[in-house]
Amino acid sequence: MKIHENQNNPHRSKSTCAYCRTEGHNQYQCPHVKGDWENFLSKWKIPVDENGLPIKRGYNQVAWARGIGNEDALTINIYNNCFASWFRSCRKAYITQKQRGFNLDHKVKRATVNRSCGFCGSKNHTRRNCPTMDQFLKDCYKANENWRRAAYKELVEIHGLSVGACVLVEKSGWNESGTETGIITSINWNTVNVLSAGDKQSSFAHSPLEINVLVNGENKGLKELDESFKTIGKNGAISRYWGVKLKKIITHSPTPLPPEWITSYKESFETLVKKKTLEQLKNGMASDYSAPNIVSVINAWK
Repeated sequence: MKIHENQNNPHRSKSTCAYCRTEGHNQYQCPHVKGDWENFLSKWKIPVDENGLPIKRGYNQVAWARGIGNEDALTINIYNNCFASWFRSCRKAYITQKQRGFNLDHKVKRATVNRSCGFCGSKNHTRRNCPTMDQFLKDCYKANENWRRAAYKELVEIHGLSVGACVLVEKSGWNESGTETGIITSINWNTVNVLSAGDKQSSFAHSPLEINVLVNGENKGLKELDESFKTIGKNGAISRYWGVKLKKIITHSPTPLPPEWITSYKESFETLVKKKTLEQLKNGMASDYSAPNIVSVINAWK
């Protein structure tokens, strides 16, 4: 699922300091905060570099970009739109660093009083020993086994959908229409899971079934697979304009998957419960428009 694959992606961008925008530390360990704050108190000016230009850290980058090429606009944008933002960022980081004694060489051990569970919210335990999370993980494992077993039966045993199968696909898009025959070249069996069955698409647990087809010497992705298979839902389908749509499987290629495939991929659910709360699994993130209820999906398949 998306949250697990992204975590293990070696090509993802490295985290940077929210204050100075450089890699290797966070804003509460940033070596620039203390000097900037003291400079701010003494001069009431945004810090400048050796060339006399305002240093771009701690404030809105869009306002800076809009002023490029216009010195007056640059000055107005920085001081009217960025100064307050820089002040708040610097003050917040400074206060936290001061509370930690400005010791930026080690992580401060947090107090354990008044802690609550990061998964279910209980005040009686932490995420490490949460019984609700433990039971939910067991339900996830069982649901994933049941879904993978059902998906394997439908896609592979019944329809013969596997690498090497000959299919009829429908092309649609700019200056492209009609049907063509193709050969299935790849299927991401290793990452599809029970959350591929969701009737809505999750922003963090999107688990699409990615099938590529060789058509006229080009690899094309199959789209809208939720319309072809009952075990695949919106969270398991890819919506893309340039893909091709599966019309018919001409020759079957029921290539068996190893028995351990049914019970594998447990680590993805472990990542899920470590990164998200029970509430977020039920209702999605605050920024989501229409999130699936992941707990309901698990309960439906366990």
